[in-house]
Amino acid sequence: MTTPDHDPRTALVADRLARRADTVDLGRPSVDVVVRRGRQRQRRRQATLGAAAVVTVAAGSVLAIGALSRPTSTDTITGGPTATDVDGTPTSTVGSTTAVPPAPTVADPVVPAELAASPFVWNRVDPDAAEAVAMMWGGGDEPLAGDGPFVAWSTAPGRTDSYSPHLWRSDDGVSWEQVALGSDLSSRNVGERDGVFFSYGTAPATAGSGRRSDLALATSADGGRTWRTETVPLDTSDLAAEDGVTSVGVVATSMAVSAAGVLVSAQVTPVIDIASLLPDDVISRYWEVRSEGVVVVDDACAATPTTISFGGDAPASTVGDATTVPAADAGPGCDGTTYSWADLGVSARAAEAMMHPEARFFLATDGSTFEPIPVPDDLGGFWSGARLTSLGDGFAALVGSDDGTSRLWSSADGRTWTDRGAAPVSYVESLAESDGRLIATGWANGFARPTVAVFDDAGWHETDLRTLVRPDDGRLVQINASHVTAGPNGVSAIGWLYVDPVAEVGGVTFDLDGGLRVHVDDTSGTHRVFDAGGAELATVSLGVSSDPARVTAIADESLFEVRTEPGGPVVATYSFDDVYTAASSGVAPPEISILFLHSTDGVTWSRESLDDLAGAKVSSSGGIRVSGNQVLVAANLADEPNPDGSPKQVVLIATPTT
Repeated sequence: MTTPDHDPRTALVADRLARRADTVDLGRPSVDVVVRRGRQRQRRRQATLGAAAVVTVAAGSVLAIGALSRPTSTDTITGGPTATDVDGTPTSTVGSTTAVPPAPTVADPVVPAELAASPFVWNRVDPDAAEAVAMMWGGGDEPLAGDGPFVAWSTAPGRTDSYSPHLWRSDDGVSWEQVALGSDLSSRNVGERDGVFFSYGTAPATAGSGRRSDLALATSADGGRTWRTETVPLDTSDLAAEDGVTSVGVVATSMAVSAAGVLVSAQVTPVIDIASLLPDDVISRYWEVRSEGVVVVDDACAATPTTISFGGDAPASTVGDATTVPAADAGPGCDGTTYSWADLGVSARAAEAMMHPEARFFLATDGSTFEPIPVPDDLGGFWSGARLTSLGDGFAALVGSDDGTSRLWSSADGRTWTDRGAAPVSYVESLAESDGRLIATGWANGFARPTVAVFDDAGWHETDLRTLVRPDDGRLVQINASHVTAGPNGVSAIGWLYVDPVAEVGGVTFDLDGGLRVHVDDTSGTHRVFDAGGAELATVSLGVSSDPARVTAIADESLFEVRTEPGGPVVATYSFDDVYTAASSGVAPPEISILFLHSTDGVTWSRESLDDLAGAKVSSSGGIRVSGNQVLVAANLADEPNPDGSPKQVVLIATPTT
């Protein structure tokens, strides 16, 4: 049971676009252009995103904690060493009997780490209840709180076709009941302090406030049975009064609960109707919002093929559709007209806040009465994107910056913050805290390196998850961790291992006119074009040709023309659809292996397969949690449904051997 398409490399973009859609009213003419442009690019990217989306399946809540940590009937599985010396990778090809040179090797290969032996003995427990099945979408929100009773945001049990969140509660972690907040609060997380549960999100805005939503916090003092919702005091009247602003969008971004109180963050963004501000004769053209204003591409670009550079020493590509050429990248003959924000009647503050949403912090030391907390100007980065969590008796925040890096800040009281330096995780997939240690999973160096990073008194300890890939895992393997927890035994995480099915069979080939061939190397659509004699003409990666004089991207970026000599006649054409059809034909569906990753020190790791631990194929994990000195993993079985047909979930309990 998996969540909808969720990949860290695309979810961040999708999140920003969703918020921007609530920020900029495009107007119908420009929407038509954007949709047309989007469809063109979608054909180019669908294989990349479709394959990558299955890599990260968001983890959720372990819905069997207290009673199941003391099983009365179990199947015992003893974990053993996980290191291996198996060599060899598949080298077969599909679709052609003509030999194709292997794809170039990675310039900076990752050396596998020496994996440690598992420190646990495992028990599989069958709760025998459909209520145990639950999943939560990804992101940084904590969907489970409490140590008995428990409250969790989850999808409905057994519902693989619906991912709407529901609130559930349980006294023992075995039997669950759905509860209602009793309001229109839209929330994604839950926290607990001194027996009181908290859920933070947005609610319909107060009439006449000029906001599209209000911040709200729901609390429950009776174990999650009944809830009371109160609005968090948010004043956006000054921003709403800025020139050019029609209303203000509000997004609840994060919540942290600690002994110091409840700290919440939000971002506010002015909504500006761009289309109504542009001259009528240009709103049907392609235009782009920039810090200096709105740039509109001239009509002359529509019929003028233009060579543009994709940056650095990368090869150029020739395109000829104005809707695919951003004005800033336009070459000769493709000029753009800039309408400054002042020209459009938009204030400097409103324009800046639209491009970089403003952050707001609120603190309730008593857990109920909130006061606004100034966000210091000298902290840097986008506080609107801060990820909050507890740290000891205080708080911590991972804050992203313009350059794609992040920094860690800590506070004992939520008011005064200390810079703890750069953090290795630039996009955070999950964030947890235990005994003064922070554990983050996500991506470092942009989205180049999947990582687990642990912060303690000695600083950060980072593990490149690619080092946990073994030689026998396959070709072009991707790995990441989607949920993490920590306790007295160390750090544990759910890992996801994905082997590219096209690369695994050595790629696939299809023929063109004149004896030419196209060899597709992987599911990203990277491919090489060969002439009739087997000489490589060009490599195409993400739509960029290494030799555009021989293999040229044209028109809407969905078609290629092939020449055997620069300036010569076109001898063959093919489309991105041809590439993706070849990549999906005759190739087995991708296999995802779900792993349990554990480290006692945040540096040396063991790796175990949930399939082996469960004694059955595991399709996904419902989450991971520490209970005492044990680690509990909820595993959803692929081929063993409950009697009612809903997915069956078992709980895997790890007990230390020493």
